Amino acid sequence: MANSSTGESVIRRVVRIMDAFTRDHPALTPAELARAAGLSTSTAHRLATDLAAEGLLARTPDGRFAVGARLWELAARSNPLEEFRRRGLPFLEGVHAAVRQHVSLAVPDLDTGTVLYVERLDQHGNAVKNLGEVAARLSLTETSPGLAILAFSPPDVRERALALAAQTNSGGSAHDAAPRLRAALAEVRRTGYCRLAGVLVEENVGYAVPVFGEGNAVVGAIAVVMPLEDERAELVLPVLVSAGRGLSRAMGAERRPYGERAWLRPRADRQ
Repeated sequence: MANSSTGESVIRRVVRIMDAFTRDHPALTPAELARAAGLSTSTAHRLATDLAAEGLLARTPDGRFAVGARLWELAARSNPLEEFRRRGLPFLEGVHAAVRQHVSLAVPDLDTGTVLYVERLDQHGNAVKNLGEVAARLSLTETSPGLAILAFSPPDVRERALALAAQTNSGGSAHDAAPRLRAALAEVRRTGYCRLAGVLVEENVGYAVPVFGEGNAVVGAIAVVMPLEDERAELVLPVLVSAGRGLSRAMGAERRPYGERAWLRPRADRQ
C-alpha cells in the first residue's frame, strides 16, 4: 500500500479516520474529522469521500461523515466476536432477568492488556455509572471480567499482563501491585469468580465468571455491575455461575468446576 510523505500507509490513515468516530461524536464535519484523525483537511476529506463511496462511511444531510452501514454488515457477517455475542446473548438475558442489574459480555485483548465489551444489557432506572460500554476497552487488571479471564489464562499470559500493568498503572488501582494482583488471581482460581469493588467507580461492585471454549481455553467473561449499596452476592453468584457454565458448553468447553464454594454444588451434595 502506498505511503504518505511521512511514511504512513494508506491503511493506517484510514484506521485513524475510523478511530475518530466515538459514542459522543458519531458524526463529524470534514474539518472535525481531520483534526480528530490528525490529518490534513484535504487528505481526510479525500479518504473519507472514498470510504463513503464504498459504504464504509455515510454522509448526513448536513454534510458530515458518519460510520456507514456496510462496515457493520461486514463485521457482523464474518467476525468471530459476533458469533460469541450471539451465543452469549440468551445467557445474558437470563442473568439480567434474575438479578435486574447491568450485565455484560467481554473478551480479552491480551496484546493491549484490555477487555473489549461486546454486549451489555442495562437495568432501566438504575443510575449506576458503568464504564463497560459496548465496544469500550478497559484494563484487564482493573475490571472484574478482566481478572476473571486473566486468572484462567496460561501463566506466561498472566505474567505479561502483570508486566504491562506495572508499566502503565499510575498507582491508583486497588490491584496495582503485582503481589496483590497475583493474590487476587489465585483467589479467583480458587472460587471460580471475581468480585471487584470500588476500583474504576468507587460506588460500584462487579462480579464476573470466565467463559471457556474448545480445549477449556478461556475466551471471555460474563459480568454483573451494581451499586455497592445494592450488593446481593447470594442472588448474583448462582445465576452468574450457571450462565458461565452454559455459555462455556455452548462454546465447546468440556464440563469443569468453577470453584469450591458450597453454593456451587447441587443442594443434595451439601453437608
